[in-house]
Formats: sequence, C-alpha cells, structure tokens
Amino acid sequence: MKRQQSLALDDADDLQARARELTAYWIGRAREITGASPRRLPVPEVRFDLRGRAAGQAVFARRTRRCHVRLNAALLASHPKEMLAETVPHEVAHVAIYRLYGRRAKPHGAEWKALMQAFGVDASPCHALPAQPTRQLKRYRYACGCDEPAWLTSIRHKRARAGTAYICRVCGVRLTYAEPDAPG
Repeated sequence: MKRQQSLALDDADDLQARARELTAYWIGRAREITGASPRRLPVPEVRFDLRGRAAGQAVFARRTRRCHVRLNAALLASHPKEMLAETVPHEVAHVAIYRLYGRRAKPHGAEWKALMQAFGVDASPCHALPAQPTRQLKRYRYACGCDEPAWLTSIRHKRARAGTAYICRVCGVRLTYAEPDAPG
C-alpha cells in the first residue's frame, strides 16, 4: 500500500493508470474476502468517459455477464484522493457483488455493504464531491390539479408534446402544458 501513495497525483495519465491499478487491487481483495476465483471475478475494464455529477458507475452486460467500470475523469483530476480511496472500491464492490450474486443482490444492499466494510471503506451510496452537471436543461411549466405548477425538463416536455402522458405525483391528475403568455 506504500507504493500507492508514492505515485504523483497531478498527471491525468498517472491518475488513470493508478485507478486501473487500484481496480485490480480491490478485485484481488474481493477475491480474498469472498474466496472467488479469478475466472469468477476477473478484473473489469476501466473507462474514463463518465461526465456530469456521477463519480463512478459499474456497468453490467446481462447476457455475457461482462462488467466494466466508468469513472468521471474530471472528478478524478480535481479530487484524486477521494476518487481513488472511495469511488474505485465502491464501483469494484458493485462489480464483485454482481459477478457473485447476479441481479438478486440490491445495488447498495447487505452483500455490498458487507464487502465495503471488509474493504474498510465507507459504504455511502453517494459521493459528496462538488460536481457540475454537464448541461442545464430548460424547464417548462405544466398545470394539474395542484395550486402550484409542475415543471418538466426539455426532454420530458418534448416527449409530452409527442404524446407521452405525465401524471402529477401529488394529485394524480394528467399534466397539461401551460402555454407561455403571448407577448402583448
């Protein structure tokens, strides 16, 4: 573990190589803890293509049962210690639990929490790193049975205009678009 601390944390390539090394390390620890074989618990591919607020994501292919980990390169560069110490084992634990238990285990369920505890890492389901969304969506006003308007993002607004029905979570009435006032 001493060698882990010695790598420079300022170069993006070094950080990505470090994240890959730690992924292999945590998979090895998961094998030791669970008794799984390298065939049952292979080292997943690590990709750095995640954007937005998410720090990491474990991706599972149902048919092939192949897994990979996606990490947010911007957050890795801005918060390397937290990403390497918390996010990498978090996502590796997801991969390990999926490979060992399949879909019957909940994402942040008892098996995942037990593995995180065995790793000695906090089992928080979400990170607390400051992250900016990749895009700001425009919001559109909709009316329902409530006194307050409901707001749909541009994505859902476009779907509603194409015929998708959205129901208010509070009153249960179908949302209708509240046309903006015409300029007078």
